[in-house]
Amino acid sequence: MHARTAIPSIIIFSLPILFLVVVLSITISGCADAEDQGDPGPVIAFLRCAGSCSATAVNTEFTTPVKVTINGYTGHAMEPFITRDGNYLFFNSLNDGNDTSLYYAARGVDDVTFNGAAKITGVNETPPHLDAVASMDTDGNFYFISTRGWPGEIRNVYTGAFSGGVVPVLDNLTGDFYINQPGWIIMDGEISPDGQTYYFVNAHFSGGAVPDRSDIGVAAYESASGAFNTIADNDAIMAAVNTGRCLEYAPSISDDGLELYFTRLDLCSVSSEILVSKRTADSEPFGEPARIAAITGFVEAPSLSGDGKTLYYHMNDGGTYAIYKVSRP
Repeated sequence: MHARTAIPSIIIFSLPILFLVVVLSITISGCADAEDQGDPGPVIAFLRCAGSCSATAVNTEFTTPVKVTINGYTGHAMEPFITRDGNYLFFNSLNDGNDTSLYYAARGVDDVTFNGAAKITGVNETPPHLDAVASMDTDGNFYFISTRGWPGEIRNVYTGAFSGGVVPVLDNLTGDFYINQPGWIIMDGEISPDGQTYYFVNAHFSGGAVPDRSDIGVAAYESASGAFNTIADNDAIMAAVNTGRCLEYAPSISDDGLELYFTRLDLCSVSSEILVSKRTADSEPFGEPARIAAITGFVEAPSLSGDGKTLYYHMNDGGTYAIYKVSRP
């Protein structure tokens, strides 16, 4: 991250490497009630520990985790995104803001093996930089998060056409889902397969390395303006997903729009969960989230395959962030 930004340079887009920071920072056991739904101001999230936001429901559809092999790449692998056809795995290196770069690798002999990992040309700046959290629609339109112009440029989501590991031209993604107030930034996002809906994450920082607020929202493409604007019933659609007290981020939507996978991080208990919320129609609110029972440990950033059978994510694997997958019939 650029030195001029107000947020410390260690990380903003993936929270687990702040694990030690959070543990050392939690020094009280009796915490305040949850904040209201407006700007949280200077109160940081780990002071809001009344009650629990852990999911009570459990999803048992998925099988035992398997570690993903990325041939040609060594080091931390975070924020996976599997393209809807399954041919490419996108991911980024360690979210330290020093040389956080986006990579791609091609599917190998199966969906747990990927080959020829390389940096994606056209999207990565020179160090220090943070370019991360890739997603792509079925037409090859590529989306990612960057701090290259932020906070002077609040539109920190970028897009361009991906082909063979190259995105030659970039544009800022336009829309009203950005919050033009100090401390707010788009921390995560995923484009829907048809390219018509962007699931974004607004996060607020009050001067520390951990956001005090992080919520998932929905923006729909409007052809008249060429922009993605927050849907009118966003709050109702996401009411069961966002807690206010805990951090919700890293959304991944199924091809039919009926399943939303995401991460929930409780900074009071220092625990993360990968959850799924389901609905029966894409006009309905998402239902009560359920924890994916097969996924344990400090885990984040789910990405569902196009056929809905495989769920990728990253986890802290003995000090190194690695990508794993679980599957269902």
